[in-house]
Amino acid sequence: MANMKAQILVVEDQAATSDLIAEVLKEEGYEVKVVDTLAKARANLTRALPELMILDRNLPDGDGMELCHELRKEDKTANLPLLILTAKKNVEDKVAGLKGGADDYLAKPFNTEELVARVEALLRRTGKIEEPTTIACGDLKLDSSSRKAFSKNKEVGLSAKEFDLLWFLMYRKNRVLTRDFLLQHVWGYDSGLDLTTKVVDVTLSHLRDKLGPAAEMIVAVRGFGYRFDAKP
Repeated sequence: MANMKAQILVVEDQAATSDLIAEVLKEEGYEVKVVDTLAKARANLTRALPELMILDRNLPDGDGMELCHELRKEDKTANLPLLILTAKKNVEDKVAGLKGGADDYLAKPFNTEELVARVEALLRRTGKIEEPTTIACGDLKLDSSSRKAFSKNKEVGLSAKEFDLLWFLMYRKNRVLTRDFLLQHVWGYDSGLDLTTKVVDVTLSHLRDKLGPAAEMIVAVRGFGYRFDAKP
């Protein structure tokens, strides 16, 4: 669950998609407002600013990028966290969206667990969510201040990227994280770039070797990415 009630404005004209987004985010503890046109989005933004906006590109009264450009020109909305949601999957569209001022980009059809992870990451980046300094799941414990990992209270020597990768997986336990998401947030690559994701698999393989039996909690989800399965 989210540890705060951040307000999220969803601008999406397909009812099935907006209903799904609203349901998933409300389950995480967020307050969600849904509108289906750019005009309604503008009207809502003049009344009150959300903490984050999820914006579709193909809307009845225009391209969501138009609103994105407008927001970035206004002082009060210049830093509003903005996630672009679209059916356009090619790299050029993703790069254009990010260059146009979006903070992140997610193509339909999307995995709902990844949607939540991306929303969390954006809110954390803007200070709306505070990350813990330690995480513990099963026999594993991570300490971000000392950047040390422990399995059954015995230190496990991890490289910087191995530690960061494990932290992201454990912090977002039971949620699927795509390789693209991990490349962004662990390696710092821009979203949507046509990069090989082999570095994720190789790093994860080394990480699993070092973790021993605890590595069984890291599960590959075919067609999406990886998930850290925390035992209840």
